This record gives sequence, C-alpha cells and structure tokens, in this order.
Amino acid sequence: MYAELQSKNVDILSVAVDLQGPEKSRPYHDEAGAEFTTVVDEENALARIFGYRAIPNGIFVDEEGKLQFQQYGGFDIKKDEIRGLISAFASDGQISNNAIIETTGPVSDHFELGLVKYHSGDLQEATSIWREGIAVDPENWNLRKQLWAVENPDKFYDGKVDYTWQREQVEQDR
Repeated sequence: MYAELQSKNVDILSVAVDLQGPEKSRPYHDEAGAEFTTVVDEENALARIFGYRAIPNGIFVDEEGKLQFQQYGGFDIKKDEIRGLISAFASDGQISNNAIIETTGPVSDHFELGLVKYHSGDLQEATSIWREGIAVDPENWNLRKQLWAVENPDKFYDGKVDYTWQREQVEQDR
C-alpha cells in the first residue's frame, strides 16, 4: 500500500510513543519491513496537542497543512472503511464531508510529570504518578502502556507484545 501511496505523491509518517526512546520501538518497525519513516514521541507531545489516550491513530493532512481527517484509537488499515478513506485521500487530497473527525479532549499531565521523574532517575515516583494518572483517566492507554513497559519490559520488548497479559492487568484494575 505504501508504494501505491507514494506513486500518488502521498507519504506516511508513523509516530511511536515510547518514553524509553527509539531503540525500543525500532525492532518492531524493522520486523514489519516498514518502508516509511517512523519517529518516536518520547514525551507524549502529540497526545497533548491532539488529545488522544491510545494508539494507533490516523491523521490526514493535505498539501496546505489543513487537517482532513483524524481518528484516535483503533485506526486500522486492515479495515475496508479505513483503506477506503486512505485511497480517497490519496486520490484527491480530501476526505468526504461524511468522514467523522473524532476528538477526545484534554489529556491529563500525569504522563509528563512522571516522565520528569523517570528522566531524573526517580523510577518509584514516576510509576506512582503514572498510577495516579491511570486512576484519574483509566482509558489513557498511553499511560498504561508506558507504566507496564517500564515495570515489565519482558512483556513488551522481548519479541511480541503480550496482549493477553495486558488484558489481565486491566481486569485486575477493575
């Protein structure tokens, strides 16, 4: 699909969210054989700007910088409707007025507050702040996944991500 998009002068920029840096997400990009550029948002800056609490997301911006489409959480190019939106955008740079633009609202600052503690070496305080953030905003998957990745790197960085374990963690929180 990427080659087709490039032939229409459309590009993809992928943004991973991982406070531990690009060396943690690079193996997944490489394993997927992705030909497009992936950068890492180590500070969750885009979540503050766009108000999302989970990934994957899709944001389409036209040649003039105008936002044409945004969907936060659940953006999956394997879905026919998403592939159709991508194809429409690639064809004429616009999305039909019927496309839903989703927003989620302000994101708590717990991610960033914990990040400051994490970078200063105070892992105990960082994880405490992130847990507080999850209690306040239980749908914030960015917070959950960063906390889990720091505390349980074997569930994230040793091969495949353990989604069964993640579901178990959410059930324990309820």
